[in-house]
Parts: sequence; structure tokens; C-alpha cells
Amino acid sequence: MLAGIPIAVFWGCPRFEIVLALMIPLVFDGFLQRLTSYESGNIRRLVTGILFGIALIFALIYFHRFCVRTAGMILELLGADPVSVEQMIKSFGG
Repeated sequence: MLAGIPIAVFWGCPRFEIVLALMIPLVFDGFLQRLTSYESGNIRRLVTGILFGIALIFALIYFHRFCVRTAGMILELLGADPVSVEQMIKSFGG
């Protein structure tokens, strides 16, 4: 996860499809081990763990943006000024 923070800061957040694609190897390897007698080695666990950790940082960024936008929509439904809500969303990184 620590590797994902500087990547997100310097290069930004990739598309959500890429984030999901980075998570798939760990999930696939885990289910394969659970459902069969296969057991992965340390190198494979290291690589899939690094990819998943980096993707998890990006997923948390997407979740944060979703929460900020949802809060903005709720505020607008409750009668808040749309301009103020838009400013709030920008200031919180939504």
C-alpha cells in the first residue's frame, strides 16, 4: 500500500477498470488455493500482494470521491445552495 501513495501523488489515479484489473490476480490466486490443492509460492504472493496493495490505495481514493459526491447530492436534496455544494466538493477532492 505504501507504494501506491507516491504513485497516486505523482501520476494520479488510473481508470477504475485498471484498478480492478490490478486486484484480480490476488483474488484469483486466493480462490484457486481455496478451491483446489494448489498452493502459491512466496514470489507469486509478493507480486500479487504488491499489485493489490497499490490498487487498494486507488480504490480508497475512488471511495472517498464517491462519498464526497454523495454528501453533496444529499446536501442539495436538503436545500443547500448548489454553488456552495460544488465548492465544497472541489475543496474535499470529489
